[in-house]
Amino acid sequence: MKLAVLVSLVLGNLLFPSQTVAEPIVLPILGAIPEDVINQYEGPLKPYGSGHRGIDLAVEIGTEVLAPAAGTISFSGAVGYRNTITIKFGSSMSASIEPVCSDLPAGTYVGLGEPIGRVCLADPNYQWHCYFSCIHFGTRTESGYFSPLALIGGLPSSRLVPLGDQARG
Repeated sequence: MKLAVLVSLVLGNLLFPSQTVAEPIVLPILGAIPEDVINQYEGPLKPYGSGHRGIDLAVEIGTEVLAPAAGTISFSGAVGYRNTITIKFGSSMSASIEPVCSDLPAGTYVGLGEPIGRVCLADPNYQWHCYFSCIHFGTRTESGYFSPLALIGGLPSSRLVPLGDQARG
């Protein structure tokens, strides 16, 4: 699945150059590098199946969050039990980060690296998927989710795993 998304991004960019990213994207925490990722992207096997549709970075509550791309805020508010901010960039890509509290409304243009909010506590009913406070950073196109590291660099190495009965050892 990961390879399919990466191949579709590359082929999509070759076949539809208007959908390429005109500007780079970066991790949304000052000084963060790909090696700081504590939970990697794991694509679901089915469209609505379980998976981890982004990456996680350990952060302290109150840490400033920066725009990972230049673009327009398409959403800023609560989703479930946490505050989320989404930036549309390029011609058809979006980047979402949570939990982030922001005063910036939808429609606001932000430049690459501009402050967009702060890491905030989620609702007490939210069950964190990190052992400590973290942000979840995901990217997507109309075709689906993919790892932000596909655009930033730093994707983990691929590994082959056996199928069927071979996987049981």
